[in-house]
Amino acid sequence: MEDDDNFGEKNGFFKTYHISVLRKIRNGDLAALKACCNDEERLVFVHSLPYVHEIPLMSSAMAKSLPNGKSAIDAQKKRTEGNEFFKKKNYERAVRLYSEAISKAPSIAKDTEEPQLAMAFANRSAALFHLDAYARALVDIDQALASGYPDELRYKLIERQAKCLMALGRPTDQIAATCESAIKCVNDSRLDLVKRQQFERDIKQLISESAVPNQMIPAVNIKSIKDKERKHLPDITAGRNIEHPSFSSKIRIEEDAISGRYGVADSPIRVGDVIAVDEPYASVMNPEKFATHCHHCYRPLDLGELLPCPNCTNVNFCSVTCRSEAMAGYHAIECPLLSYIEAAGISITCYLSLRMIAIHPPSFFMDVKPLIDKPELQKGVALSEQTKKYIKTCQLVTHDHIRNKESFFHVTLMADFLLKCLKVGGYFGTIEPTEFNFTEPLSDQEKWIGSLLLRHLQLLQFNAHEVSELRMDRPGCMDGAKTFFLGAGVYPTVALLNHSCEPGVIRCFVGDVMIVRAIKSFQRGEMVNENYGPIFTQKRRADRQRSLKDRYWFDCRCLPCTEDWPLIGEMTDDTLRFRCRDPVCRKPLVVAADTMTPFIACPSCKKSNNILKSLQNLQDTEGSFVRGSELMDQGNFTGALKCCLETMAKLDDILCAPYRDYIQCQEKARRCMLALGNIIYEPMQSERR
Repeated sequence: MEDDDNFGEKNGFFKTYHISVLRKIRNGDLAALKACCNDEERLVFVHSLPYVHEIPLMSSAMAKSLPNGKSAIDAQKKRTEGNEFFKKKNYERAVRLYSEAISKAPSIAKDTEEPQLAMAFANRSAALFHLDAYARALVDIDQALASGYPDELRYKLIERQAKCLMALGRPTDQIAATCESAIKCVNDSRLDLVKRQQFERDIKQLISESAVPNQMIPAVNIKSIKDKERKHLPDITAGRNIEHPSFSSKIRIEEDAISGRYGVADSPIRVGDVIAVDEPYASVMNPEKFATHCHHCYRPLDLGELLPCPNCTNVNFCSVTCRSEAMAGYHAIECPLLSYIEAAGISITCYLSLRMIAIHPPSFFMDVKPLIDKPELQKGVALSEQTKKYIKTCQLVTHDHIRNKESFFHVTLMADFLLKCLKVGGYFGTIEPTEFNFTEPLSDQEKWIGSLLLRHLQLLQFNAHEVSELRMDRPGCMDGAKTFFLGAGVYPTVALLNHSCEPGVIRCFVGDVMIVRAIKSFQRGEMVNENYGPIFTQKRRADRQRSLKDRYWFDCRCLPCTEDWPLIGEMTDDTLRFRCRDPVCRKPLVVAADTMTPFIACPSCKKSNNILKSLQNLQDTEGSFVRGSELMDQGNFTGALKCCLETMAKLDDILCAPYRDYIQCQEKARRCMLALGNIIYEPMQSERR
C-alpha cells in the first residue's frame, strides 16, 4: 500500500503529542531503546517513561467523555422531515431522512420518550413498501418490532408485514399466520369498535387473497430495489497450493539472502490465470466510507439498507448478520474508540494494527505466544486456520534490523498508545473509568499484546495492501471511471510476492477478498511479481527507485529498472521486440519495423527465426483487440475481458516487453477486472444537479 511511515497524521492530536514527548526525552533514552532485544522489551521500556502518559483526552473519564452521537431529539427531527416528504409521495427522499433518524436514534428510549428507533424503522418500512422494496421493508418491520414499537400501533405494522410477504409470493400459511397476529394486535389498539371490525374484515380479505399468489400486487408490478447480488469468487487456476492454499498450485515459494521469500512459477502461468484468491487476516475500512458502506462486508449501502450500530453513529451495516458478527467481535472493542482514534489522526495502518488484535480475545494471542518464531514447535500441532494465518502474518518482513532509533521510538510510542486504547475499550476486561491508571506497570498479558501491536505496525508498513473499488457514473459506463481507496488489509499470502515495475498481475477485490490474475505469462522457475506502486510506463527509473527506497527500504533491480525501459509516451513503432521462437530461449529479437529480412538470428541462442509468421500473428490480434474495445463500450466487461486476455496471450507469445499495444490492452483488462469486483455507481456532481 502506498503510504509513508508517518503513523500520526497532520490533522490529529497524536502528531502534536509525539512532538511534545520528543521534547521531553532524556539523554540516553533513544540509545536504551535501540539496545532492547525484542519488541516486548521496547514496548515495556517506552511505557516506563513517565512523560509518555501525558496524552490529551486519555484520562479516567475518557470512556464517558466521548459523545456517541445518538440523540432522540435529532432522530425525531429527521423523522419529522421524512414524514413531510412521505406526504408528498417523495418516498426516496423520505427513506434517506428516515435512515438518518435511524442512525441518530438511541437504541433504548427513556420512559418519557417515544421509541425513536422503532418509530423510524416503522416509517422507513412504509416508504420502502411504496417503493416496492418489500424485502427491505420486512427487515425494517422486524427491527421496529424488536426495538419496542408501541403495542397500540403494532396492528398496522404487522398488516404491512403480511402485505410484503404476499407481494414476495411467500407461502399462504405464513401470510395467514401473520394476518392472524395482526388481528390479535388490533385488540391493543386505540381504534373504536367500528374501525376495529373494519380492520378485521380487511385482514380476512387479505388472507383469502393470499391463496392466489401476488393477487394484491401483481408480479409484473414488482420493481423492488433488489439486494445487490454478492459477486462470486472465481476458482483458482489449477487448484490450490497445498502449503499456501490462497495461491494456485502453479506458484511455489522460494527464499534467498537477497530477495527474501518470493513466488515463482512452478509450472507455466498463462495470461488470465487466477493465481490467488486471498482473504485478509484482517482489514479495516477507510473512515471516509463509514457512512456509505457496510462496516463489516464493504458492500455499498443501497437505499433503505442502512442498519446502524446500536451504540454509536460512526458505522453502519447492510444486514442484521453483518451487524451481529461485528458487534460480537471487533466492533464491541472499537465502538467507544472510533471518535477518539479519528481525533488522534492516526493512519489507517495504525487502525489496522489495532483491528488485528480486536478480532480475537487476549487468550488467542496468549495461546500462540509459544509458537511464533518457533516453526519447530508448530509441526505436529493441530492449529486452527486462524492461528495458522496469524502466525503466517507475523512472519512477514518488519526490517527491524535496519530501523533507526528515532523510527523505533515513534512506532513504539504508537504501539503504547494503541495498547491504552484497547484497555479503554474493554479489551482486557470491563473496568470502571476511575480505575484507569496508565502509569502502572503492564501485566504479562498487556506486555505481549503491546509487543504484537508494535510488530504489526512494523510489518504493515511494508506489507499492507489497499482495498479498492471502482466508481462509475452508471452501470456499463466506463467513461470517467476511477478507483478509490476503500480500506486496507493484510494479506499474508499475496504479501509474499516481490515487486517489479512491470506489473505481472492485476489485483481486484470482492468485498475485502483479493483476487489476483496474471497479466503476462511466466515460464517455470520465473519469478512472479506484483507491483507496489510505481510503474515503468508512468514514472522514470530514478523516481521509481527513490520512491521504493523511501517507502519499502529496498533497491529495485527489476528488468525495467535494469534496462531502463521508456515511458509509454516515449515508445515508438520504429522497432519491434519479437520473441525468439525457441521455447527455452524466448529472448528478445530487436527488429526494425521496415526490415525486409524474414530471417533473424537470435543474439542469445543464435538460432534463426522466421519473423513472417510472427508478423502475420501480430496482425491477427487487431481483430480481438477491437472487439474487446467494442464490448467494453457496450458495458459487457466479462466479454471484453475475455477478448483482452486472448489478445494479450497472443501478443505475449509474439513480442517481448516493453510494447505499447500490450500495455494498452493490459489497461483495458485491468479496468474490466475492476468492474467485475467492488463497484459503486455515483454520477458526477453536474449530473446530480
